[in-house]
Formats: sequence, C-alpha cells, structure tokens
Amino acid sequence: MSSKTKTIGLFICVALWVAGVSITKAQTLQDAIRFTQSEQFENANKAYQSLIGQQPQNGTNYFYYGDYYIRKYLADTVAVNIKKATADATKTFEKGVSVDPVNPLNFIGMAESALFLKNTAKAQEYLNQAKALLPSKQNKVKMAKEDQATAYIKIAEAYVISMTNDTAVIFSALRQAEKLNPKDFNIYLVEGDAYIYLLNDGSNAINNYNKAYRINPKSPAAQLRIGRLWVRSKNYPDGLTAYKQVVQLDASYAPAYKELGFLNAQLGNSNEAKQNFQKFLELSSGNTDAQMQYINTLFELKDFAEVAKQAQNAISSNASNTDLYRALAYSNYEIGKYSEAKDALETFLKKAPEESVRPSDYAYLGRSFAKMKQDSIAGTFLMKAYSLDTIRVEYLSEAAASFTICKAYSKAIEAYQKKLATPFKTVQDYYYLGTAYYTTQQFLKADSTFTMLIEKVPTFIGGYLWKARSLSQTDPDSKTGAALTAYQTLIEKTQAEADKYKSERKEAYSYLNYYYFVQFNATKSHEIGRKSIEYGNKVLEIDPNDTNAKKINDAIEKTMNRPVVKK
Repeated sequence: MSSKTKTIGLFICVALWVAGVSITKAQTLQDAIRFTQSEQFENANKAYQSLIGQQPQNGTNYFYYGDYYIRKYLADTVAVNIKKATADATKTFEKGVSVDPVNPLNFIGMAESALFLKNTAKAQEYLNQAKALLPSKQNKVKMAKEDQATAYIKIAEAYVISMTNDTAVIFSALRQAEKLNPKDFNIYLVEGDAYIYLLNDGSNAINNYNKAYRINPKSPAAQLRIGRLWVRSKNYPDGLTAYKQVVQLDASYAPAYKELGFLNAQLGNSNEAKQNFQKFLELSSGNTDAQMQYINTLFELKDFAEVAKQAQNAISSNASNTDLYRALAYSNYEIGKYSEAKDALETFLKKAPEESVRPSDYAYLGRSFAKMKQDSIAGTFLMKAYSLDTIRVEYLSEAAASFTICKAYSKAIEAYQKKLATPFKTVQDYYYLGTAYYTTQQFLKADSTFTMLIEKVPTFIGGYLWKARSLSQTDPDSKTGAALTAYQTLIEKTQAEADKYKSERKEAYSYLNYYYFVQFNATKSHEIGRKSIEYGNKVLEIDPNDTNAKKINDAIEKTMNRPVVKK
C-alpha cells in the first residue's frame, strides 16, 4: 500500500449511519456499524454474523459487513493484508447482490474493493450497475431519498478511502447526496476527508467537519476529525482538547484513545499515553500499530516486564510482525532473561528483511551472549554492530571487554585501537589497551600506550605503575635498570598520599631493592649495597613480613661484613 493509504487508515473513521430500515433492524445494524466505527472488530464481526443470520435476505447487512473488512484493513495496515481484505469484502458483497439484487450498495462495495486494487475500470463497471438501480428518468423505481443519498455518499467515500484522486466523481456524488438529504452529516465528513487527504486543503476540510458537527453534535466522528486536523497542523493543545471531547461524547469510541495515545506519546506524556493505549487495546481487541506504539511507550517508561508481556501476547496473534520479536528481545534483556532475549533476537534476524535490521539488534544479541558467558560470540556481534553504526563507539568498548574476558587479546587490541582512532576515545581506552599489550607480552607497545595515558592524565597513578611494570618486563633480570626511572617517578608521584598508595610504593621499593642488589653483586660496591638495603627497609616498613626484602638485605649485610681475605 502507498503511504497515503496507510495515512488514511490512521486518520479516517467514516460514519456509517444508514437509513431506510425498521427501528428494530436499524438498532441492530447500528450496533454493528458502531462497533466497526469504534474499531471493536471482534464485536462487529459477531454482530454482523448475528444480523445476517436473522435477516439473510437484507442486502444492506451484507454491504456493511463487506465494508467491515475494508475498515479493518484501514485500521491496521500492518497486520491486515489488503488482498485478503478485499477478497473477503468482495465475497460478502457478491452474496449481498445474490440475495438482494436491486440494492445498489453491494455494487458500490464491489467498486470500492476494485478501487483499492487500483482497478478503476472494473470499479466504474460496478458503479454503473449501482447507478442503474437508483431512481432516475429512465428508472422509475421507488426509493427513499435518504437511501439514495446514502448510496451517493458511499460512491464518494469509496474513492476517498482508497485514495483514488478523482474529485470530479467525488464532488458530483456528494452534490447529488446533498440535494437528496442535506441533513445527512456524513456528506460533510466525506467531503472534508476529500479536501484534506486528496487536496491537502485543511481550510475547506475543517469547514465541512464543523458543518457535520453542527448537524450531529452527538457523533464522535466529526470531533475526532477536527482533532486530527489540529494535530496535523501541529496545534497540539487544541488537538488534545478535541480528542478529550470525543471521549466525553462516547467513552467507548476506541479511535479517540488511540489518537490520544499517539499525541501524548509525541508530547512526552508517557504515563498518559500508556493509559490511552491500554484503553484502546482493551476496546479494539488489538491493533498492530497501536500495540507497537504502546510497547514503545512502555519501553520509554522502562516498564520492561510489561513490554515483554505485551510483545509476547501480540506475537501469539501476529507472529509475522518481526518488530514484536525485537521488542520481546530488548525487554527480556533488560529484565535479565538473557537466553530468552537471545532466542527472540535470533528469530528476529531470521524473519526480518535485511533493510529493517538495526545495529542495535546485533548489539543486544552480543550483550545477551556476554551475559551468558559466551564472550567470544558476544564480541563478534558487538563488532558487527559497530561496523553498521560507527558513531556508537561504546560497541567497541563492550566488544573489547568481552574479548578480554575470553582471552582473545588480539581481537581486544584491535577493538581498542579502533576506539582510539575515533574522536570519542577515553583515557580508559589507553589503560585497557596498555594492559592488553602487557598481557600479550608486547611490553614496548604497552610502555608507549601508558606514556600516552600519563600525558593525558598526569595525576593517574595507574599509568605510572603500568609503565614501570612494562619496562620492568623488558629487563627481567634487572641488569639494565630499564624500569628504574619509572619506579622512581612512581614513588615521587605517590609521596603526598603514601598511605593511599602503599601497595604501589611497596612494588616500587621492591624493584629498587632488587635492582641495586643485582648491581651490588656485580660490583661489590658497599655504597650500592647500602642503597639496596635502604629500599629493602622501606619495603619492610610497609610490610614487615616481606621475605624477599629480608633475604636481600641479609645477603648484602653478610657479604659486606665478611672479612676481606688478604692474598
């Protein structure tokens, strides 16, 4: 369907009042029509079936029952297939013709179906048959003026709701109806619809809607249209007022709650929108567009358990709507049901067309795998998400974290490198990349990375510590003192908060204690030996039970106190 047809499905709710039957029959038919008009389709279907069972020879019943299928499609173009809707409608209209061949309405109904299928030539054939049954100079049949007017209104309406832009036919039919029954407010509803949806003329549209409202102020249809016009022109306060007036006119009029839900959601009134959609769905027995908007509103309110419930319920009746699986997956993830989230996303990715898949779908799938401790798979999907949306650099951070957990360090490094190449890099990225280099024994790269970290955040002690550790690993025997300056700098940087950084200072003193011990063994210099002992004592001040410092100090003192043997 075209976007315009979908739009009219949201905005049209045509009044369907009919004249020309007895009071008892009219009341029964009016009930069925009212249910259809209010998008209470289950109740409408039951009412029409009951009505036809009671009056199987009344063609008017078949017309409105056939039209019901078209209205159901217009109310939910996502869930209802237009070909099936028109097929069901046409079958019903044909039955109406067979039982009541002199009733023009079912021929108009078949024309309506043909117009929705863009078969204007076939539609014209049916309309010619319908018009031949109406009173004219050639056809002296008796028919109440109200019934004749209804037929002409339905001709015009068929063109409008199918978005068939033939305004000559539409306005000609409406002028005929107006001559026959100028007090039928439906004339002005359809005319207003023609102006706004086919001609984009809001001024003439609202004039007609106001005229319809003046003729029948108790009908919610005109007031609903007025509200939609206000919303269309972004006059939201007046739109809100109009919708509330509709509810006051008829508290069971479901479309008003749907429109209130959409408008309140747009205005950020999430709680009100939630209540509106709940009421609409309660009255209408489900509508895919409204269900999805309701689910989106619940998601904004972070009512994830209710999102999962609503999505699951909707899937049971409309498993073909892939967006429901996405909603189910996201909400299950948010409430900690990670396996269920994974399953729903996998189903979504199998069913959904490629163009409807979002980067966030892969991100949520990756996160679900991460929560299930399947980190390698998690990282892969998170990288996939980033490849589709390179603005979302948090996907890189999450992927790198998952790769680190499963010890896929080369992939973690790749992710951090990508992150650091973006304008959104953080100091944490330097830190984690440096530790990944360190873990994979790429110590010089680790040193360079921690040096960059120190330049960016000179107050971060972790940068000095890991720089020293990295350099220490390039000189495992402490022969060259590669980490000497780095550990001395660490001691200097932590001097003001020595108690806070006892562990870091102990590590630095331990390095210096051992480094000078190695130098003492090589030179037997007492000065160097005393320096080693000095650092060993500093270690013992922090940790009196440190056995390495004790052993080194004891060994140096024993050597220095050993008598010199003269040759």
